[in-house]
Amino acid sequence: MRAAVLDGAGGWSNSYPDALKLGEVDAVRPVVMYLTCRRRRWGGQYRYVFVPFDLDASRGGRDQVQADARALAGLLAAHGIACVPVRSGPSGGIHLWTACPAGLAPELARTLGELAERLYPSVDPAPLTNPGSGALRPPGAAHRSGHGHAELDGIEATAAVAILRKGSRPAAFERLARTLENLTGAPALLGARAATAVSRARHAGQQVPPSIARRGPAVRDIVTDEDGHVRLRLPWRPLGSRALAALRRRPEETPGAHQAAVHSVLVRCALAGWTYQQARTLVEDAAASPALEWLRSSGTADGRYTLHESETERRLTRRWWLAVQEAARLPQRHRAGPRDGEELSEGAAAAADLLARIEAAGPAPWHRPSGPADLAVLRSVAYLMAISGTADISANVRRLAVLSGRSKSTAALSLNRLEADGWTTTTEQAIPGACRARRIAPATGHTCPDDPHHICAVHDKAPGQRDPAGSDRSDNARPQRGQGDLISYLQTMIVRQQSGVWHALGHHAGRTLEAIESGVRTRHLTRATGYAPETITRHLEALTAVGLLDPCSAQRTGCPLYEAAAQLGQAGRPAELAVSARVDEECHRWWLAEQEWCAAPRGAKPRQADRPDARQTVLPGMDPYERRYPRHPHHSTRRTGAGRADHRTAWEIEAQRIGAADLLAEACEIERRGDVVDPAQLGRSADHQTGRAGDAAAA
Repeated sequence: MRAAVLDGAGGWSNSYPDALKLGEVDAVRPVVMYLTCRRRRWGGQYRYVFVPFDLDASRGGRDQVQADARALAGLLAAHGIACVPVRSGPSGGIHLWTACPAGLAPELARTLGELAERLYPSVDPAPLTNPGSGALRPPGAAHRSGHGHAELDGIEATAAVAILRKGSRPAAFERLARTLENLTGAPALLGARAATAVSRARHAGQQVPPSIARRGPAVRDIVTDEDGHVRLRLPWRPLGSRALAALRRRPEETPGAHQAAVHSVLVRCALAGWTYQQARTLVEDAAASPALEWLRSSGTADGRYTLHESETERRLTRRWWLAVQEAARLPQRHRAGPRDGEELSEGAAAAADLLARIEAAGPAPWHRPSGPADLAVLRSVAYLMAISGTADISANVRRLAVLSGRSKSTAALSLNRLEADGWTTTTEQAIPGACRARRIAPATGHTCPDDPHHICAVHDKAPGQRDPAGSDRSDNARPQRGQGDLISYLQTMIVRQQSGVWHALGHHAGRTLEAIESGVRTRHLTRATGYAPETITRHLEALTAVGLLDPCSAQRTGCPLYEAAAQLGQAGRPAELAVSARVDEECHRWWLAEQEWCAAPRGAKPRQADRPDARQTVLPGMDPYERRYPRHPHHSTRRTGAGRADHRTAWEIEAQRIGAADLLAEACEIERRGDVVDPAQLGRSADHQTGRAGDAAAA
């Protein structure tokens, strides 16, 4: 076998030839055994002849190690792989030794270690990730701390030697890898509870370093995201100018400079409400983040070499945990006055708070059959609050329907569900006769209805979030400057949910694409969206078929949503909905005027014959609603214009009067540019010419 001895400082002091007996090694000094060897029949390449699983007590404590060891040993036995359990020392760790005399490919060994780590949090995959130097202390070797030795657990030495000498065939390890892959992708293991439990087990043994602990207790709440990583419970904000400058500054090649730069940037990201996956996406963009180079490469005397993805993941996981711990303990600083003479308006602050509440709610309310519609309407409400500057807005369902990419009836039902769940509350009821929609505002509480599908809304602002004009730490987590960034973000959301592509692919596929664009990896989509794996697969296939996802990496391509909608014959759908809403609004006003004329006393209104004809041209300054409303012939007398109201003819007349063809061309151009198609903003100059009173309509 190959072996090496560790010196007191943890460095390599000796190396030994391939053939060496443990009895020839000083038992007082720590010894590790290489797991691979090279053979001529393997083309001179390293292959694993020992495949041990290292269960480390620092990754969850003794109880976690014991539970993982029992479960993993049972899984190995089920695949015909015999293992030798070894207690690593007083720390409580366990090594499960298995062997493959025929040689196991390094790629398969790495896969086994990484998959086992996902399923059993105490597993340290490091020994199986480096075929050149991967090593582990064998039974009988002293612990590097100087206390205790690695000891066989419940098995005789002769039996252990026989088990490892016989080993298992590579096919058994291949079957084990497939099983681990299936288990780590199972929905039961990807739920929020399981992710939280894995995170607790992963970080339970970690101790906050003295340099961070001396800052005092945490003043911001630390929570666990859907991927099992820690984060601060703060609303997301873009990085400030100083944070961006630090991110783009390349560290000096001096000891500790790279690590310090990484820690500084990650602390700023944590204070800005970022998640681990968002930080991971930032690390992957080398051009935008020179300060994070230590997470991508390692420095040597000959330069820097690229790290394997697993090592990058390991470094980032640890550094992110430390950054969140420090960010949670930094003192909160409240800026007394507005920044640059500008602050969020009442409506923008309410919209920002609503977005934070949506994020805090997780995927549960939005993966229901009505979830995408409710989420789209709620974002549309936030958009109207931000652009109007008030938290109490008119809930014009026709306008909300266009902004959310749904029909009027769907938007109305969503508004009712949002109020029942406690997201919004009605401050003023609708007055149809006055063309006034109901007014709504964010709710601060609600009474749960007797509905099995009810999910309570999140009402409280995230702890640590102060006045929108303030900041948690100077410029590290700079808030939005006025409404600009907030409205821009909301506009992006509105354009995405308006797209006609979802009328063909389904609005649930839109949530999956949104998760991918926000940095969620494919294997984490089930947890991020709440959909089943087969549903995610169906969404990915549909999105790839229209060119929105790359077929190899499953990442977002540069294909605009408009082009994808055009492939499916749905381009122009938002424009049609917007123009239809405008025409519906005019017809509604005309019909209300007709009802008012019918209800007036006979002597207080002009005769029907004296009223202008329905098709009469409306001149500037003339009230368009004084005309006779078109009617069908009477069902018995067949007298023209004396029967039921002809709403279809009225719709055609009003469409021609307001220039629906021109409005449609304008809306199509807005959609093609990728801007928000808002029916209230179409043809505003023409509206003034016709003397329209406003854009609101009854709910």
